[in-house]
Amino acid sequence: MVLILVLGVLLALVALVAYTFWGILKIQTPTNGPSIKSEGRRGTALLIIDVQADFTKETGSRKWDPDYLQSRLDQINALAELAKQKGWPIIAIRHVYLGWYTNFLVRLLGGGLGAQGSAGLKMDPRVAAKPDLDFEKSKSDAFGEPELSVFLKTHQVDHLILTGLDGNACVKNTSIGALNRGYRVELCDPAILAYNQKAWELQKEALQEMGAAVSHDIVENAADAGAEKDPA
Repeated sequence: MVLILVLGVLLALVALVAYTFWGILKIQTPTNGPSIKSEGRRGTALLIIDVQADFTKETGSRKWDPDYLQSRLDQINALAELAKQKGWPIIAIRHVYLGWYTNFLVRLLGGGLGAQGSAGLKMDPRVAAKPDLDFEKSKSDAFGEPELSVFLKTHQVDHLILTGLDGNACVKNTSIGALNRGYRVELCDPAILAYNQKAWELQKEALQEMGAAVSHDIVENAADAGAEKDPA
């Protein structure tokens, strides 16, 4: 009888572990979708991914270097201003975990960051952008939420400029989800945050091999182009 109980407990633990890993894999796997290559789109959109108060805290075990964080936020704000000038739609994407079990684990192991009901789910107030679309996602790939594809189709967008965090997680997986659908993906490196910089350097190389572009001076290039058109 004791042996049966022990085996039952072990089987339950194995099932729980398997379910947990399946859930993590589901959240972290990039999505696929219909190709847009034949639709003749020519628009650009700026994506600001997961720049939420929960994830930009400067305290706790996952705090950012203040100068590093501020430089990225400044670059995001500069890109948002450029988008406003160019008429590019701005899309703010915020991560909120779904499901009681996932939220339980996030509260238990992740300090509750991104959990339902957290006080830090809104955009970091230092981001001055006024988004044309602001939505929540529960997977690392923002294309897991159908409203993103619908919005991009409505606005005839095929070129995505990605910013935000983390370069090794949601930025990476959203990039792959976009590439899987035929979007032109441009990663603005000075506007992307990554806790693990060495891993981010490798991720950038991998994404470039998949077809993404990595830019360092989108705002400066736009300013130089404007100066050439209207010399002082």
